[in-house]
Amino acid sequence: MIRPSERYFVPDLSPEARSSLKKLKPRYLFVAESPHVQEVEPDAKGKRRPLCGAAGKKWWGMLAQLLGSPLDLKRTQKNSEQELDLSLRSLESFCLSHHLAVLNAVQYPLDPKVAQRFPEADPVKNLGFNKVSGPFSYKRQKDTPEVALALESLQRRLSHTAVKKLPVYALGNDSEWWVLRALVAQGEEARYAGKIPHPAAWWRRGGWFGQVAEEKLSTIFTASK
Repeated sequence: MIRPSERYFVPDLSPEARSSLKKLKPRYLFVAESPHVQEVEPDAKGKRRPLCGAAGKKWWGMLAQLLGSPLDLKRTQKNSEQELDLSLRSLESFCLSHHLAVLNAVQYPLDPKVAQRFPEADPVKNLGFNKVSGPFSYKRQKDTPEVALALESLQRRLSHTAVKKLPVYALGNDSEWWVLRALVAQGEEARYAGKIPHPAAWWRRGGWFGQVAEEKLSTIFTASK
């Protein structure tokens, strides 16, 4: 059985995973798919975090807009323009302020493209499965011990005392596959609250997926006020 390398493990933004979020009392629980290049860049495990790359900029930017509380800004080295600060400190502060928990369905990269930067993080080599079609797709490998181990991890994290009573929102199709199986296995499929288009797809169909995401998120946040 393949045992993934801890070097490419990305902790969640949740009270279970972060001592700095122990006081967080989440109202919202979102599950993204898996880390990518930017998420696994830091050598220190504690500095790795979900959704801090290109898709993360769209995700956190929209949340900031809808919640009326902007993220911190930082100046880029290239042109001194300001952009969202997706550092761990900034994201933790935002989660605490707005009672958010953000998990990855799988805490290691699933996209084979990550191997272009980090060869040892290649999903087939590191996990035994990946997210693309073919013999190593997690859907084709669903009965293997490796996929079972990843599902058990998600089940455990969704059952943590800080989030176990929350509805669960999946970001994208891949996340939905994992979330549904984790919840069904525990007899908690009623917790599944639906799918939000993954921020990496918001530009597709002329931005239609982004509009759907904005409408769904706006409804979620409005309903809880």
